[in-house]
Amino acid sequence: MALSLLTGCDSGNFSQIVEVDIPEHESRLVLNARVSSTDSSITALVANSLGILDTSAYDFPEDATVRLFRDGELLGSDFTFWQDQLKYFLALDEPLGAAPGLYRMEASAPGYEPVFAEQRMPVPVPVQSLRFERDGAVDGEGQRADGIEVQFTDPAGEDNYYALEFYYEISDVQPTGDTFTYRNPIYASTLDQVIQFGYHYEQVFTDKSFNGSSYTVSLYAYSGAVPEGAPNTRLVARLYSLSRDAFLYDLSLQQYYDARDNPFAEPVTVHSNIEGGYGIFALSSAAEAGVKVE
Repeated sequence: MALSLLTGCDSGNFSQIVEVDIPEHESRLVLNARVSSTDSSITALVANSLGILDTSAYDFPEDATVRLFRDGELLGSDFTFWQDQLKYFLALDEPLGAAPGLYRMEASAPGYEPVFAEQRMPVPVPVQSLRFERDGAVDGEGQRADGIEVQFTDPAGEDNYYALEFYYEISDVQPTGDTFTYRNPIYASTLDQVIQFGYHYEQVFTDKSFNGSSYTVSLYAYSGAVPEGAPNTRLVARLYSLSRDAFLYDLSLQQYYDARDNPFAEPVTVHSNIEGGYGIFALSSAAEAGVKVE
């Protein structure tokens, strides 16, 4: 099978025809699950893969078997199919936690070879300090913005992968005397050249330039991102320690969408670690720190 590509500006300019051989595609299971130490429920997508020219609909088998193991022991029971989301779902009695261990996710469905992937839970790295200052930073256009600084110490002698998320948290005392706390995400940016833009996380980065030492990430958020004048308001920073596969998947997925429909961009292959199929099984652990803001 071949695909002909025609490029050119107009009839008076150059054109080129390139014959591209497209290999036959064998449909395999796709398993996609991103799991964090903070999760008390886990979802997994199970589908089939399609060839580049295949226009048929994806198959989401409802009779698949999905299991999650930690150090060889089954966590909970088998996943159940969630019809509304076309995903498989597992409810845990408590958050997964950051206990070190080898995690294995398996999936099988009639008509397909079974697939699996294994990951070790990354050890969370504590946030040593979190600072927030109104109008304490300058954005990429030279305008004043609120400043955020996150400091932590990277473990030495190993490759580490990180991501950051931010929230503001407001606690409100109800007439019953109970305290209700809710969180809203904050979208922060940075001029730090170590930081890359991910798909699920705004900031993803490695420790290649600061291995084994203390590092401070300086960011900015636009005025109004964190409300002023609200009592009991806190800024919360969540520092994720990512598995290598989690980092590569998030970064490559963002690069894939950046290149999509761009005739001048090089094609991007989204990172996969599923044995016998396609997709991602990615782990992350999280450490949090909060600071009161006025």
